[in-house]
Amino acid sequence: MRVLKPLQDKATTGAGKKLVLPEPRRVRFLIRGEGPVSSGAVTIECCPESTKAGGFWMELATIRVPADSGLAQYYTEEASGIFRARISQLVSNGTVTVTPLVSRGRPDRPDRTKVV
Repeated sequence: MRVLKPLQDKATTGAGKKLVLPEPRRVRFLIRGEGPVSSGAVTIECCPESTKAGGFWMELATIRVPADSGLAQYYTEEASGIFRARISQLVSNGTVTVTPLVSRGRPDRPDRTKVV
C-alpha cells in the first residue's frame, strides 16, 4: 500500500481534498482524531468514473472521529473514480486527519493516482 497526502489535515469542517483513482485499486482510509474530540464524523464518498465532474457523490460510510489520537479505518474493494472524506458532523474539541493508502498498480503502467 502506498501512503498519499491527507484528504483532511487537522480539520474541523469541510469537504477536503479529492483522491483520483483512474484505475481500479483497493483503498484504506485512516481516520485519526487529534485531541479530546467530543463529537464529529467523516463521511467517505465516491464519485463514480462515469461522473468525473464531481456532481454526484455516493456515501460509502460514515465514521465517528475517535478521540485522544485514536484511529479508525475504512476499506474499499477495488474501485475507481474520485473519493473524498467530507466532515459531515463538526469536529469539536480537536481535529481530524484522513489519510488514504492505495494498493500499488501494475509495474508496467504509470501510476496516475493523485490527491487534488
